[in-house]
Amino acid sequence: MYLFETMKLENGHIARLTFHKQRMSQSSNKLNIAFNELDWDRLIQSIQAEYSEGSYRLKVMLQEEGNFDYLVAPLTSKSHFTASLVREHANTSHLMKINKTSNREHVSYDLNTDLALIFDENRKILEFNIGNVMFKENDHYFTPHYNEDFLLGCMLQSLIDEGCLQERDYYVDELIEKLKTKKVEVFLLNSLREVADVTIYL
Repeated sequence: MYLFETMKLENGHIARLTFHKQRMSQSSNKLNIAFNELDWDRLIQSIQAEYSEGSYRLKVMLQEEGNFDYLVAPLTSKSHFTASLVREHANTSHLMKINKTSNREHVSYDLNTDLALIFDENRKILEFNIGNVMFKENDHYFTPHYNEDFLLGCMLQSLIDEGCLQERDYYVDELIEKLKTKKVEVFLLNSLREVADVTIYL
């Protein structure tokens, strides 16, 4: 198992870098993995220097032994996704749910759509399997209250800190009704795509 952060690297700039560093550092403490801040800073600086032009998908990994590794790939331009509503897997590890690790079984589903929009046993909408969810209703933007029941994303946290998002819970039946009457729009949030349109298949 390893921790990882997936980031948008554009012309040498890494969006929301402070948020990613903080999240990995906090997760390393929870999972008893050594996080060397100096090694992180040196790695990031070397990557920024090497990829000073172009747009990329950057994945930085922290191994259980405390070593960093990374992968850089071209950034694709996909901006619209489809999603299915699915119930979260039973007996999901709380630590795996709230930390971004290579253990991704709890968000893996066999789907005919691009994404899974996951809800819990109380039918509260939680997150997508690759990012957080944002709802637009009456020209306001909402996201579920965070109660350590999903992965708190860096894009999500930055929008909350900027005052662009309010916390409000949506439940499956309410969401389906509002989707059918076109009272709500749904978006994917993550640091790589930032904000992407999502069509929910009912």
